[in-house]
Amino acid sequence: MLITISELLTQSWDNYLKTLRRFAPFLGVLLAVFIVRYFLGFTGLYLNAYTKLSTLSVDLAIMLIIVALSFLGVWTSLAIIKSTELIKKNLPLMTFKESYIKTTHYIIPTILLSLLIALIVMVGSVLFLIPGIIFAIWYYFVNYIIIFEDQTNLTALKTSKQLIVGRWFSMAFRIVIPKIIFLIGVIVLSAVIQNIIIKIFDPSNIKIELIAQLVSGIITAVTLPLFLWSDAILYFSAKENKFTNTLPISK
Repeated sequence: MLITISELLTQSWDNYLKTLRRFAPFLGVLLAVFIVRYFLGFTGLYLNAYTKLSTLSVDLAIMLIIVALSFLGVWTSLAIIKSTELIKKNLPLMTFKESYIKTTHYIIPTILLSLLIALIVMVGSVLFLIPGIIFAIWYYFVNYIIIFEDQTNLTALKTSKQLIVGRWFSMAFRIVIPKIIFLIGVIVLSAVIQNIIIKIFDPSNIKIELIAQLVSGIITAVTLPLFLWSDAILYFSAKENKFTNTLPISK
């Protein structure tokens, strides 16, 4: 029997609290990635205004840095996901350095298959909205299958679909509802922190916008493991409770 939504919420939150310290180094990387990206725009404006560098060269350099930071962000997420599997199976965790080394070979397959899935979903959505939604749920666990099952080719799409077929709505609700609840919590927390900062420092409207972006980005980075735990727990539940289409016995 699949894990219930309430159990999924409870277990995800409990695991998040228990493993937050273990994931702290990864979260530090994600925070650094966000902060660097946050200040890149200001850096670009400064270079354009106070140096003789061409706008094209500045924009190109910033774009390359953003691509590198995105690459690092994906890599860090893969390392966190791999760690959730080890914790779930009560296996010893890898060191911070090993976590990156052991997940290096997942990066390219993850990016390529994610692009393929995005294309499939986009085509399905263009033809008609419903096929796009169906495809998105079918192939939702591809990245987890790449990491947990070492399926780095198109087989991962088939394996993900097998976890969904026959219980599409049950799985869709378990994928979406916890994230909506967690997201509401993140939005409320961001709003509370922003209001506290605004009341204390009374910044201008422009600074308020900058503060809002900074606070939201930091909270999003810190709470990422909560969302990953939800997916990992659901994945293992679906794998352990595979759908069986029982046909009626003919007399």
